[in-house]
Amino acid sequence: MTRRAANAGWCLAFVLVGLLCVALGRVSGEQKANLDLWCTGESAHQVPSPTRPSWLTTRFRVDLRPAGVSHMRMVAQLIDANSGAEIGTLRRNSAFRVQQEGHRLHINVERSAKGETDSTIPELVNTLGLFIFRPDSSLSYWMRPLSETRYLFDDGNDMFILCSKR
Repeated sequence: MTRRAANAGWCLAFVLVGLLCVALGRVSGEQKANLDLWCTGESAHQVPSPTRPSWLTTRFRVDLRPAGVSHMRMVAQLIDANSGAEIGTLRRNSAFRVQQEGHRLHINVERSAKGETDSTIPELVNTLGLFIFRPDSSLSYWMRPLSETRYLFDDGNDMFILCSKR
């Protein structure tokens, strides 16, 4: 065997080992999470307004199922910052299907409902990005495993949702 053939053999072996490592990394890195998750959370942020300073608080529950229909329920309240009195409230429910692709969670909203006593205050309605409550919406969220039982979802709008396996 000539020196040239030996070098070609080593190069071929190096390329094959590299490809095997890449394939193994893909297989181990693309493990799908068991999407049987329960998520609850609260958030609050100040709503800028020249007439009345206020806080927008939201409480939500997400029942994330691996198959079938998942659900999200949310209550948003606009609170007067000076008096603490409630200015308005929105209630929303959403039913959707999920599909995981790598570290992205794709959501297809099937149906939604809103509360019968919802307020129509512009500060309340315009402050929330309620895409998950619009039927036929197709959304994608980044998901990151924090541990074997906890996941973090990012909607890209300064909202993070922390979920736990059932």
